[in-house]
Amino acid sequence: MKSIFDKCKFGDLILNSRIIRTGLWESQQDDLNAIYDRYEKIASSGVGLITSELYSIYPNDKFSEHSFKMSNRNFMTVARKLAEICHSYGVAILGQVEFIKFNRGIDLDISVNDLTVEDIRKIQADIISAAQQLQFAGFDGIQLSIGNNFYLSKFINPYYNQREDNYGGNLFNRSRLVLELVKVMKDNLDLHISCKINTFDERKNGFNSTESFKACKLLEKVGVDSLQLTRPLSPLYFTNKVSGEDELIDYTSKLIDSVDIPVIVGGGFNDMIHMNELLNSTNIEFMSMYRPFVAKEDFLNNWKINGEGKSKCLKCNNCYRTKTSTCYHY
Repeated sequence: MKSIFDKCKFGDLILNSRIIRTGLWESQQDDLNAIYDRYEKIASSGVGLITSELYSIYPNDKFSEHSFKMSNRNFMTVARKLAEICHSYGVAILGQVEFIKFNRGIDLDISVNDLTVEDIRKIQADIISAAQQLQFAGFDGIQLSIGNNFYLSKFINPYYNQREDNYGGNLFNRSRLVLELVKVMKDNLDLHISCKINTFDERKNGFNSTESFKACKLLEKVGVDSLQLTRPLSPLYFTNKVSGEDELIDYTSKLIDSVDIPVIVGGGFNDMIHMNELLNSTNIEFMSMYRPFVAKEDFLNNWKINGEGKSKCLKCNNCYRTKTSTCYHY
């Protein structure tokens, strides 16, 4: 019988459990001790892998005030400390690097269709530079988001990308920016590279599940070490009822059978018994959780002791909407 607390292999990493903690916003930037305390509670609780909150590579990005700016003078100090905390409990950590807008001088929010090739090279260089920072800080890897509604997800989405050069048109061309980027990082850095990708996009003529499936295969081919499945505005899908889970599980199961790298599925999971049932009735091996760790950082301790448990998170989405790393209720 499989359990969420199985020690297991995750690509080139060894995890203490099958649970991946996903971060999002960082609202405690003025209280570093509170951040260190939060990470210590999460790392010591039995989590398998920690993905950091968003790290902003552009200081004037839409979400930069709600995330750590990698250009901050103290970023490397904080990053090294977080890596040390995680590693002291045998927990690997990935840095989540994302952005929502690309600015060119005084031209703000350049669309994917208006990027020059020089702009594309700058984006690639900036992400590679961010990855180098993470490696130097002691992180085990980097997570790129080509999911949710971040910039790279728009680049591969035909709803947004209507370019007529080698970076537009078919799926391969729309994925080219990311594929080139991953190839360079794999050739030059010693990092686990994870990509978060949408299973589909609700917009008409947008990124659909068939394209998502093909994109995952392309990412694996250029060296991506793991995939995390998500949806645009994913926390809004999963309120008090587990919504759309069957569809997501079905897609995940088919993808797992088609790739040879770990696949992480998220979907508002909050019940240990339910999660163990999925592990033993499907081919799913890894599950991500976000809001339960906001409600109580070390809830997994009680789950391990009791052999069952349910998160105290009310799924109110206040942490998501207000862009905070702390819980409104607790």
